[in-house]
Amino acid sequence: MTGWSARGLVAAAFAALGWCAVVGGFVGGDPMLVLEIAGSVLIAAWAVLVLRELRGSHRLASALSADAHEVSLSGVRCRVTPALGADALVVGSIRPRIYVGAPLLAALSSDEPRAVLHHEDHHRSSRAPLRAAALEAWLRLLGRSNAVRGIILDRLTDLETLADAHAIRRGSSARTLARALLKADPTRQPASLSYATDRRIAQLLDRAAGIPVDVRGRLPYEWLPVALLAVATFGCHVGL
Repeated sequence: MTGWSARGLVAAAFAALGWCAVVGGFVGGDPMLVLEIAGSVLIAAWAVLVLRELRGSHRLASALSADAHEVSLSGVRCRVTPALGADALVVGSIRPRIYVGAPLLAALSSDEPRAVLHHEDHHRSSRAPLRAAALEAWLRLLGRSNAVRGIILDRLTDLETLADAHAIRRGSSARTLARALLKADPTRQPASLSYATDRRIAQLLDRAAGIPVDVRGRLPYEWLPVALLAVATFGCHVGL
């Protein structure tokens, strides 16, 4: 986590505890009662949606595994399947697995497969499918707000940008990764190669031209509401 993100988390935690001190002083009693009830209902609804997203992910993994065969490409274990088309993605929350579409591999050339596999390997190691499921659940709950929707979509794009940066650190060039993106089918499936293609290609071309690109992750919005409710509730009930 970057210094900016750490400061943001600290500020948010103090804001939650400040609620206890200010509201408790004015109204007396438990200042968290209303927030605890409303927050618990919201978190419960979010958790149900996360479970639905994960069940959908499990069904997708079963469908992709039917005709898949496991191989090692550029030192990364993955499953190649004709069912995916020209795309690659990571599926699974506990034990994420990389799936690569056979049509995509047929379209890639030179060192493009290496860039794709290292991009997806970052998704695997960072548990990106679980993060994406959490973000998609918030999007379903709060996505009618344009401001909230923009924040969540930016965070989903961050998952891809960070995976791109990882592939570049592992030796792939920005141009190679951009070429691979252009050969993939556009998708709205997070934690996949071709999610947010337009924004990422613009960033990759900036990198190739020597223009600095900020790849610092935003705050972990997927977990932030749960963490803030827990901190505020704990702080109020221990007398802070």
